Amino acid sequence: MSKTDEELIVLSQQGDETAFAELVERYQNKVYTLAVHLLADREEGRDVAQEVFIRVYHALPRFRTDADFLPWLYTITANIARDRWRRRKREKGTIRVSLDEINAELADHRFSPESVLVKKDVSLMVEKAIASLPWDYRIPIVLRHSHELSYEEIAEIMKIPLNTVKTRIRRGRLLLKDILAPMLEQRRDS
Repeated sequence: MSKTDEELIVLSQQGDETAFAELVERYQNKVYTLAVHLLADREEGRDVAQEVFIRVYHALPRFRTDADFLPWLYTITANIARDRWRRRKREKGTIRVSLDEINAELADHRFSPESVLVKKDVSLMVEKAIASLPWDYRIPIVLRHSHELSYEEIAEIMKIPLNTVKTRIRRGRLLLKDILAPMLEQRRDS
């Protein structure tokens, strides 16, 4: 019978490395997926996931076992991803995905069967559109739609009021609509 998160945390706090390894095994895909969605980069997602578990390992002795582990883990992931995104933004300038960039990438898929192409194209458009959102809108959109968290869980992770989460998701969706509408229109016309 597998142990609960709380049991694994207590064992980890007592120095049981096998228990910590089980926590990592249990959550590494969720952490990696969140990092990739936030940064739109698989390699950076791997780096962030590794850094998250290093920080968790060092912070776990101070973790309160009455708190929920996953929101804490997502908070650490979002914070590390945000720091990397800011660093990348400073190094490369403003991160903005242009319509020309997206169309160039979409053109590379033109030899795929029609149905696969359409699905890949739309998926790529959505990923690029999400990656172009301002950070404060990107996090709640990703947590809500890619990770299916409730508004309350997102508020807890982001440490912001529930109404702020709702507002950011609404505004993020409107921005996505504005970003995607011309691309989808252009795809229909071609």
